[in-house]
Amino acid sequence: MRRTAWNSGQRLAAAVAAVVALAAPRAHGADGGDPVALRAALAGNALAAPAAETAALPAPALRGPVDPDTYVVGPGDALSITLWGRTVITWRETVTPEGDVIIRGISPIGAAGRTLSALKAEIAARLSRTYHDMDVSVSLVSLRSMEINVLGAVEAPGAYTATALDLASELVRKAGGSSPGASDRNIAITRRDGSSARVDLVKYRNTGDVAANPPVLDGDVIFVPFATEFVYVYGGIARPGPYELVEGETVRSLIELAGGFVRGAVTESVELRAFRADALTDATPVDLTDAAGPATALEDGDQIYVAQRSNWRVVRTVSLEGELVHPGVYGINEGTDRLSDALRRAGGPTPIASLGNARLIRSESARQADPEFERLRNMLASDMSETEYAYFKAKSDELPGGVVVDFERLLAGDALEDPLLRDGDRIVVPRATTTVTVSGRVRRPGEVTFVPGKTARFYVDAAGGFASLAKSTGVRVLRRSTGQRLSSREAGRILPGDEVWVPERPESDWWRTVRDIASFAGSLATAYLLIDQAAGK
Repeated sequence: MRRTAWNSGQRLAAAVAAVVALAAPRAHGADGGDPVALRAALAGNALAAPAAETAALPAPALRGPVDPDTYVVGPGDALSITLWGRTVITWRETVTPEGDVIIRGISPIGAAGRTLSALKAEIAARLSRTYHDMDVSVSLVSLRSMEINVLGAVEAPGAYTATALDLASELVRKAGGSSPGASDRNIAITRRDGSSARVDLVKYRNTGDVAANPPVLDGDVIFVPFATEFVYVYGGIARPGPYELVEGETVRSLIELAGGFVRGAVTESVELRAFRADALTDATPVDLTDAAGPATALEDGDQIYVAQRSNWRVVRTVSLEGELVHPGVYGINEGTDRLSDALRRAGGPTPIASLGNARLIRSESARQADPEFERLRNMLASDMSETEYAYFKAKSDELPGGVVVDFERLLAGDALEDPLLRDGDRIVVPRATTTVTVSGRVRRPGEVTFVPGKTARFYVDAAGGFASLAKSTGVRVLRRSTGQRLSSREAGRILPGDEVWVPERPESDWWRTVRDIASFAGSLATAYLLIDQAAGK
């Protein structure tokens, strides 16, 4: 490795000497030399063919182009220097461990600690004094590596390799991340020159302030302390909660850090509560509508409360589904808009709509709580009284959230069938059907053509009658329009879309009785034999 660097340096020295020799006459008004001769002098050295060396360099992961106005040069950075004129001359220089760029023929140029743009300007100015009528360009072609110490409340403190483009957060990540209870806002960077910088990762993440997460420099020491002081913000804020306190934090800056005000926040009267004793606080109103308002620094334990207007610009909607001219989601005003208003805005039902089976379903959040039903849900059926079980069964058979509405009478103008709408309501208008479903223990289960005025028994017979083990006395009807499960007697006349269900008869009671009697008789016989044997003795 050293031999390669030495040979490159020898070739560079020879090439630069050739350039000096050929360029010097131009400085005195002479011809300036033959470009062909210049190329011949450079043949076989690194100046004429730097591409192979450049291609072999490792490609670092970059967030984007390097900004020459902010990138700070240090030992190990590699530069490509090109002279443009009657010929093109390119060579490569690496910043020395002492922080200099050494170019033969000119004095060393201090590079460490300077921005890339300032160093490029200095190199160009120096070379232009020697090589007249030639343009100079300087490019950064390889980033230096450096060791950064990451100490304090991290999972794996120690020294880690970084480049000059790595941010402080990347070094904390390399050290295993912050330990529980570690600071995210008061991370300290101590520079080699004695200066310091503060890293605020919360501000970096929440506001996008890149200055709060600076890149590291040679010799940096990153120290992560534990968080010990906090302030709190609650109410109409995007990210309410506790935040670590940093020096100079104000009410305004903390609210900005917490994402700012939400819709409906009362910005003209923010309350600041500060401790005046160990357990007591004083409240102070703060008006943040005035940009030139107070900027008092917060202290440990301070609390900020932002009031919020109740129901301020809450979006309330209902959903209309099924056989409507214009189904979809519609906005409403609770307390004024009714079911008929929503149906009218949706264009009304289509010609194939089934108004008899249309439903208004209330969202779960808008339903009235039923404490008795909730209590019974947590009980076993065997623990319920007869009345409790009947109530629980009836409530379980209801369509959850169903609002009783006769849509046919509603559209005929009956105001009693026109309830006020609530946010989240669903209005479902199914397609008209001309069949009744028959399922369970029948000979031919399936769809049966609807015949007006008929009862469940008619549809059971139409499906082939009862099959074996059918419980003819337990026929149930699922009413599509209400979601209720009714006995055949309660259902009466079947409606289009209803489902008639025939359950299976359980094991015969007489057979269970025979088994019980046989078991009891066997027990008696055994007992008799034992008694008889005992008496014989």
